[in-house]
Amino acid sequence: MRLAANSLPMRNGEEHEGVVFCTFGEGVRHALACSAGKVLLLSDDGSLSEFSSSPRAISMIFDGDTLPLFAMPDGVSRVVVSGGKEALFAGRYFADVRQIPCTLFPKTASLDGAFEKSGEILLGDERVISSLKEGEVLCDTERISPTLTEGAARLLLTRLAFSEAEALTAFGIPRRGIEAGTPATAEEIVAENARARREESEGGYAGEGIILASLLREEACPAWSAYLLLSSLYAAFFGKGKPRRYVTPDYRARAARAGVEFAEISIPTPEEYAARAMILERIRARFTREFSGYLSRREEDRSRLCGLNGLSLPETADRKILGWLPECAGSGLSAVIRDFGLMEWHDDKGRTLKRD
Repeated sequence: MRLAANSLPMRNGEEHEGVVFCTFGEGVRHALACSAGKVLLLSDDGSLSEFSSSPRAISMIFDGDTLPLFAMPDGVSRVVVSGGKEALFAGRYFADVRQIPCTLFPKTASLDGAFEKSGEILLGDERVISSLKEGEVLCDTERISPTLTEGAARLLLTRLAFSEAEALTAFGIPRRGIEAGTPATAEEIVAENARARREESEGGYAGEGIILASLLREEACPAWSAYLLLSSLYAAFFGKGKPRRYVTPDYRARAARAGVEFAEISIPTPEEYAARAMILERIRARFTREFSGYLSRREEDRSRLCGLNGLSLPETADRKILGWLPECAGSGLSAVIRDFGLMEWHDDKGRTLKRD
């Protein structure tokens, strides 16, 4: 994504992978100055309220519902959004409907909500999926620094998803993975996430790890917990997993427990199952090496991530929710493992999982 001619001047900030790095105040003031009419300042934490004294500004706190945005006057010529994924989606949807530019300040280093071409929004009592306006993405590294650990962990999930995509392709379920590096600085972490999110918006496989991270959202670093669980699962599957010939998962019960429709589950035919069992033996050695490599690097990865924000990250994670990932994620590698009868555990209270 290239910035428009009237966007933030390059002398005030540097652009990497479609993200302009500048101070928060500098970016907001420029958006106000280059807009001919009123500017809607939308945030989910009140971070834009300090700029509401501008005669061009209309400040609003996002509460989860996008509908109130359309009470804004027709003279609004730009929307500036500061917040998480839902707030960014709301502002981009409003900009798309009104056909006005939008300036985005993502709250997290993973940049979720900044590059997707479409997304789910709440309009009154209805959730809809709609196209979203492409926006100018600005980042103040000081403001985003508390989320660097999660952003770096998200890149670990992207790397793991690349290997997952290769394994799925080998099983006859084609996926295009995304390669991700190991950035060290704040700008590098944000820029690498920007590149990965853009590739995902173009059809790159994001991996089932992001679904698992959403289920683990109460954890201190959900992406790290998801990475621990999935890297262990994949390594164990290829290292020791054997199809349970006389065990058929109770797909209907699993769907009910996971809170999804039974019709949404893809169940292999007996012929597909037999073919995948044969494929597993052919590819076992290759992927055992690959996923064992993730395990051997985990302590190094944990130390690196802890150093970004001084967080204390766990060495292990509770696997109970992982047992229902196949139903929540749809068609990831855990679904193949489930079909072999190797995912038969669940949370100890037997409760239906809550999804975002």
